[in-house]
Amino acid sequence: MNYLTELTELFEYKVADVLAGRVPRGGWRSLGMLREELLQAPLEPALLRRLSEADQQYRLYQKGSRPPEANPRASFNGPSIWTAPATTETDESRAWEDLQLLAWHHRTSRLVSVQALRWQREPALAQLRVLFAVTENAERAAANTAQSVAVPPVDDPLMDLHDPEVVQNLAGALSKLLLSEQGRARVRTALSAAQSAPFPRHADEDVLAARIAAAEREPLGTQAREDLVRALRAEYPTPRDPRERPAIREAAQQVAAFLEPLIIAAPTPTLGAVPHGSVLYARHPAAAMRAPDDGADVLVINLRGGQTARWRGLNVSWQPIGKNWQIQVAGQVALLRPSRDTGDGPQSIILPETQLRAFVSGDYLMLRLESQAATELGTRASLGRAVSLLLDPGGEYLFLRMARAAAQLLRGAPLDLPSLQGSSARKYRDATPDALMAFARKGVESLMVRLGRTDTAQAAQVFRAASDALGVHPVLGRRLHEALHVALRSPETLSDPRAGKNLDLPDTGEFLSVLMGDDPLTLQAGTRSVTLRLDYKSELAVIIPGHAPMILQDLLVVRVPDLNLILVRHGQWLAAAAVHDESTDMISPDLLEDGLFSTRH
Repeated sequence: MNYLTELTELFEYKVADVLAGRVPRGGWRSLGMLREELLQAPLEPALLRRLSEADQQYRLYQKGSRPPEANPRASFNGPSIWTAPATTETDESRAWEDLQLLAWHHRTSRLVSVQALRWQREPALAQLRVLFAVTENAERAAANTAQSVAVPPVDDPLMDLHDPEVVQNLAGALSKLLLSEQGRARVRTALSAAQSAPFPRHADEDVLAARIAAAEREPLGTQAREDLVRALRAEYPTPRDPRERPAIREAAQQVAAFLEPLIIAAPTPTLGAVPHGSVLYARHPAAAMRAPDDGADVLVINLRGGQTARWRGLNVSWQPIGKNWQIQVAGQVALLRPSRDTGDGPQSIILPETQLRAFVSGDYLMLRLESQAATELGTRASLGRAVSLLLDPGGEYLFLRMARAAAQLLRGAPLDLPSLQGSSARKYRDATPDALMAFARKGVESLMVRLGRTDTAQAAQVFRAASDALGVHPVLGRRLHEALHVALRSPETLSDPRAGKNLDLPDTGEFLSVLMGDDPLTLQAGTRSVTLRLDYKSELAVIIPGHAPMILQDLLVVRVPDLNLILVRHGQWLAAAAVHDESTDMISPDLLEDGLFSTRH
């Protein structure tokens, strides 16, 4: 049915030509014939919805416009002038920009709030005093108030920056300014002014200095001269100590060093374009996501385009409630309102082991998963090691057969020995890499669920019985049990990610952590190279010479001769390891000659 999808897209393109005032590609007759063909075709619900929307736009155009000329070129007399089509924004592109801005603003607001509380612990409160002046002057600039305020002194009686509530209100006011592009520009301007002129000199400061100098030249006694100078000073406000300016400038530099990276990270306008493959159930085919990316922390959904999704192991469903949306995630139900209408920012969906932030813009939803990236990636890496063990072809896929035997015993079923013989491994050798990987992962995850309900000592006996049933040494059963136990109860800890474009994987089988960017990444495992790069659909493609390109979502194990490459991802954090075969490495040659560990029956 792929041709129906292509024909529907072709119809959408032709209708777009008509709506733009152009002759449709292929002519009007071609458009009419294609429309009749699609209206009679057995389309899937999603394609039927797209056809209905495009056809409705076409019929509305026909009602409100003149019929096309038989020969549109006949009336053309002027020179041929080509102009680039104007970039037009759509509801989808506006919602995409809005969601990116809301998510950035939420993260920025939390960082500003935390940093403000840290600055409150400074003895002189220099950074907070700068922050107050910057925020106040930026707000005054928005209100077109010419009079600006200086950075207040330490003992200003009108300031109460020792109060945490006051500090949080100050951070909230600054965050509100950062939400708009004009506000961010005003904050930058006010911050620059605070650095150049922390506080102005008093207008009468020079007059006072001149009068004091004149009084000191008067032929008076010491006490009389001091009384005169004191009287002169009482007529003028006490000037601020100029030695305070360097300290304020240094504090302003620290505030700028904190705020500038946040402001630079603010999303930029997309000019009406939405990245390829970035929205689930997107209206435009190019922006549509094939399936939710389980390796990403963010999922953007066109709520009008579907009703359910499965992402990161969570079942998500939704339905409209007026202008709001009701969403259900893993049994939790929440009412979502447009994020700009809620004074407290995004709504939270609390789950047993994690938390989701929900941002809503019109009919579009962004779900952001908030979890510990290092912990989750470590769990995924340990899961990858267990999957890699099952994909080891040694001993006619010994570990995979042993895992099946252990699963039968954990279910309380008798062992089906004929189905566990070495001859049963033929189906594994004939399976495609993707199918075998999916089968091994499903087996590992199923075993982990059952092991979570089983006592550790009892589980050890099960794997001992599975190894005995296959006629292999119990050390191999313990090896499989250990890999599953680590993945379930004590996942490994990964090192902090490092940047780079060409890196070598450790020979020890340890994971290498890398922070992915937009540029391709090449990993070297001995004589083999692995290239990871974003494809045209913004999916992370894995390129290995001699293999078909693969897509890495959250976990991928690639089998190459005598080696398994384990790749795991959490957002931009990638971890990779090259794991050698273990089934024969763990057995000494002497024992193999004695036949104690034979896998043949």
